[in-house]
Amino acid sequence: MLELPDDIAGLQRLYRAGEARVGEVVAACLERIRVLDPHLNAMVTLNPTTLHDAARLDASTTEPGPLFGVPIVLKDNIDTARIATASGSAALADRVPAADAHLAARLRQAGAVILGKTAMPDFAMSWHGHSTRSGVTRNPHDLSRDPGGSSSGTAAAVAAGLAMAGVGTDTGGSIRIPASFCGLVGIRPTVGLVSRHGVTALVDEQDTPGPLARSVADAAAVLDAMTGWDPDDPFTALPALQPHPGLPQGRLVPGALRGARIGVLRQLCTTGPGDDPEVARVVDDNLAAMREAGATLLDVELPRLADLLRDTFAYLHQSRRDVNRSLARAGVGVTDLADIVAATPPRAIDALLRAVAASPEDPYHNVAYGRCLERRAQLQRVIAQLFVQHRLSALCYPSARIPAPVRADIDNGAFDTHTPGSRPFPTNTLLAAQAAFPAVTTPVGTTADGLPVGLELLGLPHRDGDLIALAFDLERIAADHATPTLTTHLRGLT
Repeated sequence: MLELPDDIAGLQRLYRAGEARVGEVVAACLERIRVLDPHLNAMVTLNPTTLHDAARLDASTTEPGPLFGVPIVLKDNIDTARIATASGSAALADRVPAADAHLAARLRQAGAVILGKTAMPDFAMSWHGHSTRSGVTRNPHDLSRDPGGSSSGTAAAVAAGLAMAGVGTDTGGSIRIPASFCGLVGIRPTVGLVSRHGVTALVDEQDTPGPLARSVADAAAVLDAMTGWDPDDPFTALPALQPHPGLPQGRLVPGALRGARIGVLRQLCTTGPGDDPEVARVVDDNLAAMREAGATLLDVELPRLADLLRDTFAYLHQSRRDVNRSLARAGVGVTDLADIVAATPPRAIDALLRAVAASPEDPYHNVAYGRCLERRAQLQRVIAQLFVQHRLSALCYPSARIPAPVRADIDNGAFDTHTPGSRPFPTNTLLAAQAAFPAVTTPVGTTADGLPVGLELLGLPHRDGDLIALAFDLERIAADHATPTLTTHLRGLT
């Protein structure tokens, strides 16, 4: 089996030197999927034209695109022509889009090879990796643990080396939680930097696709390829007017932390009941390393943060409407999420899905919706004021206050707030999501058990490049990343 390089730059060097062809690389990825995915359940549909797509690139005489021959996987809620796309739902398993989502088309134009679609919870409504379409997805670092949701399959596949990079979507943390649990870089860009056309909506003003990769440089390269104005998504207009909306790889140079002012949100770092002190230890070690790299760290606080996050939780106000709009565009014969949920056997792990299905069809008939929108604007102002007051470059906190949880705990209702004795899922990703601000999760070390820990940097809208440059420098000084247990046993599995 061809040994794949660690990063996109290394793969491109192989191609330029004539030491590998796209067909060989794609075949190696497909072999890894054949061998490893039965243990992960990360892939839900393979692209039937993958080898043909690779052969076409090998035969091409045009200038190679920036992602020439890079094998990529996409989350199951991103439309791909001739590849089934079902948003994780068994009810939509036979849906095959006629056209690519805007971001999928841009990736192909950049030379990427789409290997297939990855598993996700039904309509992205879970923190965990399970769905009616494909069952349970597992974490390559420890198969007894969860990869995080809702970009579960993308994270598991990339971490296990089934693809060089992948694309997920993030409404409340669905890129950054799986990135944290699987030891990856996950970027939630400014809303509109990447078009959502052809992507199933969940909370329209918060939704954004973004990359998951094994390095900041790889994630930035994938993000660059997807970025651009799309007349079918009005949210892309404002980012397209910014002078530097993306991040060319040439701007990724060491030293961004030197002189940076980082606000540490201790509210989100404090270890409480059920949180893991090992995560806090890894975070503190990296804060110290950031100081040594020349950053100024300031402990800052967002007033009444818990109230603001509760009041801006928009799923129960508008997600039913937004999903229904996507269903209507998909032309699948069902136009209401409630009908799909009613026909599905109830499961405790689908608490949010059931709650959204029972929420108002039209948010404008719900007086609480106006309050939610008002509080969202207030949350944005409070964060911006903190940046101005302290002249901050970014906010910093752990992406989640625990490492990847054991699957048995999830199935037993440990994080289901509707189950007596359960506790809220200890994620910090809602802050950037509900404010619609960009954020990057970077792997910064492991617990004593070898489980990855992610540190999140939150930045200002339309300054994604500055934020990613900080993440690149953090990656440089962070502790060594964990190698997934599954991939270390690859030879034994073959």
